[in-house]
Amino acid sequence: MRFFKIVFIVTLITSALSLFHDAALVANEIDPTLEKLDLSGFLRVRQWYAGSKSKMPETFPPDSSYNDVHYQDLFLRGRLYLKVLPDVEIRTVFDISSSFGKDDFALGNGGTNIITRDVYAVFTLSSDTELSIGLQPFSLPGGYILARDATGAYLSRYFFSRKLKLYGAYINAYDNAEDSFGEGSDSPKQTNDNIFIAGTNFNITSYCSGEAYYAHEHDSYTTDDGDEDDDIRKASLHWAGLHVKLSMGDWFVSAGGIYNFGHINLRDINDIYSDFRRTDIHAWLGEFEAGCRFNSTQISIVAEGATGDPNSAEAKNSFQDIKASHEFSNIVVDNTGGLALRGSGESSWYGLYGTGIRLQHIFHFSVTMQLRILHFRTTKTLEWNGTSSTVLGNEADLRLEYQYQEAVAVFMTAGAFLPGDAYMALDAIQHESDDPVIEAMIGVQINF
Repeated sequence: MRFFKIVFIVTLITSALSLFHDAALVANEIDPTLEKLDLSGFLRVRQWYAGSKSKMPETFPPDSSYNDVHYQDLFLRGRLYLKVLPDVEIRTVFDISSSFGKDDFALGNGGTNIITRDVYAVFTLSSDTELSIGLQPFSLPGGYILARDATGAYLSRYFFSRKLKLYGAYINAYDNAEDSFGEGSDSPKQTNDNIFIAGTNFNITSYCSGEAYYAHEHDSYTTDDGDEDDDIRKASLHWAGLHVKLSMGDWFVSAGGIYNFGHINLRDINDIYSDFRRTDIHAWLGEFEAGCRFNSTQISIVAEGATGDPNSAEAKNSFQDIKASHEFSNIVVDNTGGLALRGSGESSWYGLYGTGIRLQHIFHFSVTMQLRILHFRTTKTLEWNGTSSTVLGNEADLRLEYQYQEAVAVFMTAGAFLPGDAYMALDAIQHESDDPVIEAMIGVQINF
C-alpha cells in the first residue's frame, strides 16, 4: 500500500513539474507579445440629480408643474495599443457604458456589450511624419466644429525642430454605394458625406502658440423614409479658423475666431417629394479668455458666442457644425452629460453668447476647486408674452475634485441656472416659469 502511495506522489510531482515547464514555455512565448501591448483607460461611476419647474428641452414632461430627474451611470474606457513593428502600431479603444438598471444593465440581463470606439493603424514614416488610417478620433480646436470618432486618414509632419506641424485629414462620413447592375434592375446609387481638413499647429516662441485650419464638408446624403428621423439636409460648407494663445509669466491671453460660409439645402420633413430650399450661410464664432496665475490660484475672464438666430439652426447667419462637442458651463452649453440647453453633437452657440469669470484654486490637501459665474444673452431680441429681451439667464457652477494617489479621483459638480425672459421665448422652451434649473453630480474615476 505504501508503495502505491509513493508512486502516486512521484507521479503527481512529475506531472506538476511538467505543467510548470509547459507554462514557462507558454509564458516565454507570450512575454514578447505582452511587451508590445500598452493597456490604459479609466472606470467612472456617477450619480446625477436635476430639478426645475422650468421645462428643459427634451428632458422634462411639459405637463408637470415640478420635475426632478436622478440616475446613475457607469462608463469604462479601455485603450489597447499593439506595437506590430517599430514603425507600425495598431490602436483600439473600447467602451462599456449605460445607466444603472437600463438596457444591458437591467435586472437579469447581464449581457453588457463592448462598444468599439476606435480601430486604426499608425505608421511612423519618419521621426517627424505620421500617418493613421481607420476608425479614429478627429477634433478641431475647442470642439466647436468637429470632435468625433470617424473613419478616415490623418497625416501630419513636423518642421523646424517641431515648432511647426502641418496636417491634413480626410473623413468618409457616409458612403453607401449600391451597384445592382449584376441583377439588371437599376443603376448604381451612391450617397456621400465627405470631409476634408488642412491645418497647422505653430509654436513661434515660448510665449506664442496657436492653430490655423480650413475644413470643408460636402454632404449629399439624405433619406426619404417619410418619418421624423429622415435626414432632410444637404450641405456644402466651409470653415476657416485661427486660435492663438499668448503667455507672459503668470499672465495669459487666448483668442480665436471661425468664419463659416457655404450653403445648406433643406426640404419639408412632412413632404418627401418637396423641393429643397437653399440657404447661403455666412456666420462667425468667437472665443476669448484672459487671466493670471498666482500661487495655487488661476482667475480669468471668458467670453464666447456665435452669430445666428437662437430659434433657428438653419438661419443664414446661424453658425453650422459637423459634429460639435464643447463645454462652457454645466447647463447652458455642456457636453459632459446631464442637462444641456445646447448639448454634444450640435452647434454650441448659434444665436447665443456668454461672458463671465472662472476661478480655480488647488488646496494643500489634494483638492481642486473650480468656480464659474456666467451671464448669457441672445444675439436676437426674442419676445414672450409681450416682453422683449436678449437676456437668456445667469449660471453659477462649482466643481470639487479630490485626487487620491494619482489613480483615483472623487469629484462633485453643481450648477444653477436662473432663466431670463429670452430663455422663455426660445421655441424649444415656451414656458412661463422663471424658476432656476438645478443640477448636481457626484462621482469617482479610477485611472489605469
